[in-house]
Amino acid sequence: MSELYFKIGETEGFTSKKLADKKSGYTNPIRELLQNSLDASKDAGNNKCEINIYIESIDKTDIPHIKEYEDALNTAIEFHKNVDSYNHNAERVVNTIQQELDKDKLKILMFVDNGKGMSPEILNGLIGERSVKSSEGSGGSFGVGHLSPYFLSSLRYILYASKYKNDNEAIKTLYSGAPILAGFEDDDATRGATGRILKSIPENERKPKFIFPTTYPNFIQDKMDKINTGSMVAVLGLNKNWDKEADYAIVSNFFYAINKQELTLKINRDNIPVSIDKNDIDRLLEKNQDNKRAMDDNVLCGSDVYQAWLAVKDDHYKLKIDLDNGDEICVHIRNNIETDSVVALIRNGMLIARHDKMLANEINNLRKNEGFEPFSVVINVDDKECPKLFELIKGAENPYHNKLEKNRLIKKDEKRLKALFKELSRKIQEHLKEKDRKGFDLKMPLLEIPDKAEAQGENTSRPRSQIPKAKPNVNMPKPPTNKVKTTNNGKKRLAPVIISRYLEAKNSMRMKDKGGTIDIELNIMPQNIEAKDEVYLSMSLAQDKDNDESGKGLDFVNLSIDGVDVEIPDFIEVTKDGETEKIKADKSQIKLGRLLETQTYSVVATIKKPKSIKDISVALKPFLGLKQRGKQ
Repeated sequence: MSELYFKIGETEGFTSKKLADKKSGYTNPIRELLQNSLDASKDAGNNKCEINIYIESIDKTDIPHIKEYEDALNTAIEFHKNVDSYNHNAERVVNTIQQELDKDKLKILMFVDNGKGMSPEILNGLIGERSVKSSEGSGGSFGVGHLSPYFLSSLRYILYASKYKNDNEAIKTLYSGAPILAGFEDDDATRGATGRILKSIPENERKPKFIFPTTYPNFIQDKMDKINTGSMVAVLGLNKNWDKEADYAIVSNFFYAINKQELTLKINRDNIPVSIDKNDIDRLLEKNQDNKRAMDDNVLCGSDVYQAWLAVKDDHYKLKIDLDNGDEICVHIRNNIETDSVVALIRNGMLIARHDKMLANEINNLRKNEGFEPFSVVINVDDKECPKLFELIKGAENPYHNKLEKNRLIKKDEKRLKALFKELSRKIQEHLKEKDRKGFDLKMPLLEIPDKAEAQGENTSRPRSQIPKAKPNVNMPKPPTNKVKTTNNGKKRLAPVIISRYLEAKNSMRMKDKGGTIDIELNIMPQNIEAKDEVYLSMSLAQDKDNDESGKGLDFVNLSIDGVDVEIPDFIEVTKDGETEKIKADKSQIKLGRLLETQTYSVVATIKKPKSIKDISVALKPFLGLKQRGKQ
């Protein structure tokens, strides 16, 4: 026998803070469940974490304590209507629950691992949202992370089962469940939103002692019989079909553990098992290799995940780096990759952070450094080979296990972590390939002289560039287009049409930080350029595809191309409706003129450095835009 019990507490609403940060899809639940399973398997001393995932349908009447669940739901609805806190959002949550309860059969998703299992203390801490990790090697923390399976449950109802043992004792069983509804009042007291399946109601409700049942429901029993020790997490009322998104979430976050055969998975849908192992990684990751945006809380975009996998896949790219504190770090480095550089951090076989989410500017700056050929770097932090760095990373890891966050460590430890990353960045740099700065033939023709129309005073003010997306420091008025203008002969004609596009080019650049300015030496070899194309140069902060940052155009102080100075005026004249006025010039987009295809041009320039940026040189990116003139 057992009881569904809601302990005395505050009356939270249906839209409680616990589930306010709801994440859709499988990414976060899979990261949370598999990470906990990996940690538990290590605690059990296993060489391999084995996970079985079951997707089945069960009768509604087989759901534990479904009648008491519905009674608590109805009591909570009535209570919140009476106190005028039953708002639109609460009604939406309740409608979802009631629609699921109207079904005769409900889908259930079960995760079963071969780990150490959960003791009563750990299970009580899990339901009570207190962190009771079983070992120092266990990462992350309870909080919003452990709530992620609820995001897949239309009923907001999760079941837990465990087989565990203490030291040399016999194996014990444990079972419970925890719905999250809303607080309410009954005849005895005000009760909280979270329920617990207990062996019996606590005698002293003010200081309750929770005793969990030891007998599993039938649909759980047959799964638990297949393992020696381990745990199950079951999602009742599964609200999302298991599809390729779920398979991708597994492989994109755990390719490292799967490749090392430290993690094996078997997905059982309607009693048909399908395995995911190292032979499936290529197939699942390459489908998203052209995806340049990190979506749905993924740590990396599809392109970066694929490049990280290619670095891990071949042992040729694997090396060991010794830190001064005695830690030994396993690092995979692949140079000359096909896309932008990427740095990924692995802990206990799981991808947990990317370059800009590691609390260390040196790591992100290394990735943005234009002095190296594009590379992928995967840093694997293991609790045995690098315990000091592992412990700091574990402490800084957020509950969703997808980045390192400030203020999770005390200041002293955060400083130690940054120092270790700085040292590691410096030593990784020794294995990167510098760009070839030699071999450019700079004996090229000078730029063409402006054509007759330009020499006679046609308005040649630069229209704002659509590509590249470099923003000027000063908001500039848009130049007139398709307006009637007056030429020096007094005749009126339509302005030329401006067609903007990005210039394909091979670039090589050197930079030197001078404090308030930065000196640049840039070699440009245009490609796919037409004779009437005019080239404009912008220099901006490097855009980050992961964060979708917009580039910020930087002002040029001076510029020369093949030794010929290019004028950078303070003001330009614009003629509108027969009147000419001076406006402030846009110094972030400089006209280079007409360049010849496949020829290499040498640009020497000085740009202003933003006062808010301390070290910008590694984050600079040149943009070359084309503005093609044609007659309407």
